[in-house]
Amino acid sequence: MNIWHDVAWIVPYRTELLTQLAFGLSWLGYATFIMFFMAIGYWSASKTVFYRLLVLVAISALVNAYAKDWFQDPRPAMELRLDDLVNASYGLPSGHAQLAVVMWMWLAWEIRAAWAWVVCGLIALGVMASRMYLGVHDLEDVTVGAAIGAVTLVVFEQLRHRNLHWQMHFTTSALLIAVVTALALKTWPGNAPDYVPMLAGWLAAATWALHVDDGQLDFAPPTALHKKILVGLFGAVAFIAEQKLLKVLGAGNTMDPMQWSLMKGLVSGIFVSLLMPALFVRLGLAGRAHPMPHAH
Repeated sequence: MNIWHDVAWIVPYRTELLTQLAFGLSWLGYATFIMFFMAIGYWSASKTVFYRLLVLVAISALVNAYAKDWFQDPRPAMELRLDDLVNASYGLPSGHAQLAVVMWMWLAWEIRAAWAWVVCGLIALGVMASRMYLGVHDLEDVTVGAAIGAVTLVVFEQLRHRNLHWQMHFTTSALLIAVVTALALKTWPGNAPDYVPMLAGWLAAATWALHVDDGQLDFAPPTALHKKILVGLFGAVAFIAEQKLLKVLGAGNTMDPMQWSLMKGLVSGIFVSLLMPALFVRLGLAGRAHPMPHAH
């Protein structure tokens, strides 16, 4: 048996408990969790850390989706799969593995504490193992995905300290996002998934909002634990409501699906990076990075 391409060897080890655990870990790699996690982190932990995470996720999702359709490597046999959310997409490289390395190891790098490396490393490994356990990726898919994620982190860390022009000016950043997305969609080997323009829209809107924020709002996540909890709870409810509203509006509109996806990304980017931070400051749940001086 070739375990590099065959996941049949996992089947005898499946149990009800392990299956539930695998589904839970696998959920950490789907867009619903990633978007939710980035929003809550932006509001309650650090806007700069989670903005950088958004950049990494957007780049990684684009690279992964393009590579999948380029290689067109089939997933394991249907009868071995437990996760029916993958539809007809290809397997190489594993998006869950790639994003698990990008998300969790980047957070560990930002925190730079021993406990963070252990916790984030275990989560990343758990997500990768869950994809094989559920029969939707083989070892090759997961290994290549993790390797691409690791390379992405190294390259991103090198570039972010260069203070390049596109990093400092919104117009240049927005133009770069638009050009890269347009070129990818133009040369896509097949039909691009709708989350590509959604993430591009979200990233462009978040980049613009961050520039506005730095110049006017100057939002700073709360430092007090009780305020962090309140921001997290309030933000979670607001984010879920915003996503449900977009879903309802999407069901009734006649826009091209890719254009609507772009619109959703733009709306979500502004909602997460500007509207909610402004509301938190207004409610006194968050502060300003540089408090305004009192008038005398």
